Amino acid sequence: MVLRLRLHHPGWGPSRIRFALTHHPGLRGMRLPSCPQIGRYLHQWPRFRRRRSPRSPGKRPRRPQQVHHCWQLDFKLGIALHTGRFVNLYTLRDPVGAVCIDAMLVDAGPIGRAPHQITFQATRQLLRRAFARWRTLPQQVQTDHQGGLAMTAQQDFPPRLTLWLAGLHIAQWLIRSGCPTDNAEVERCHRTLMEYAVRGNEHLPQEALQRVLDQAVTTLNFDLPSQASGCEGRPPVTAHPEVLEAPRPFRAELELASFDMAAVDTYLARFTWERSVSKVGQIDLGGYRYGVGRAWSRQRLSIRFDPTTRQVVFSNGETEIRRQDIKGLEVETLLGLDTTSDAPGPQQLCLPFAT
Repeated sequence: MVLRLRLHHPGWGPSRIRFALTHHPGLRGMRLPSCPQIGRYLHQWPRFRRRRSPRSPGKRPRRPQQVHHCWQLDFKLGIALHTGRFVNLYTLRDPVGAVCIDAMLVDAGPIGRAPHQITFQATRQLLRRAFARWRTLPQQVQTDHQGGLAMTAQQDFPPRLTLWLAGLHIAQWLIRSGCPTDNAEVERCHRTLMEYAVRGNEHLPQEALQRVLDQAVTTLNFDLPSQASGCEGRPPVTAHPEVLEAPRPFRAELELASFDMAAVDTYLARFTWERSVSKVGQIDLGGYRYGVGRAWSRQRLSIRFDPTTRQVVFSNGETEIRRQDIKGLEVETLLGLDTTSDAPGPQQLCLPFAT
């Protein structure tokens, strides 16, 4: 039966196979093999042996010591479904509580073209689902540098994800470039979800596969024995019941009222940017264009943000030459609010929060 389960579910490991054996009605009362025994049994076939990746050099960042202190966020791109579409897998994990905080599939376009990249809107939706699922906000969210979700040497203006998190008083931590092992726990969670929920179910449409994924997350957290450090073979929530507490309570309907735009402005005021003026007198900043006049064409100007007036200030040395209202950083843009003319005011978009 072990061999049949592994052949039918190529991604299942010894612990998942043993979990299935314990729930098989025909095996009740029988003495079952342990996880190491199942692993040794399967190891005799080379096709079942895992390939180990070389470890990245260097020292990992300091590990958090409390649950909901830091959530690791990562993405797996270009999962091909039999429907002819790609999906991207967005995953959150708490490394201290050893729980998969949440996982979400996002359509990534038709097979035959490059899969779509990570978007701020989908990342925000995943985080909101997670806030609602656990009814709390973390202290930090840790990401890599991909998808335009973090500042780089080429893009030195804070991305909208960073600013949205700042408004919720959540810090964004970045792993070292080229060191995915800094996000090792969520990387391992990717593989677990792929093996446990996605592989073998690629024939399902995205909506049905998401339901399978949601059930897998619940089972992994509450039912399946975990080999993660600190769990000692128990399900993560059993080993770490404090993950069910809410150190920073969150209610979805109060996000707009609690969002701190002043914190966003204070964060943005820390930066100074240098930009060259185009031949038509324009400057690109944060994905938007500002006109400073043809008189400054081809010259390099200094730019800062004034939080008291919410304006960008353009200077030539010590001389201020122009101020303009900042673009694209209204609360409606960061939170994704509907401000159509027929609406009585800013309305938060309805999103499918998990319970």
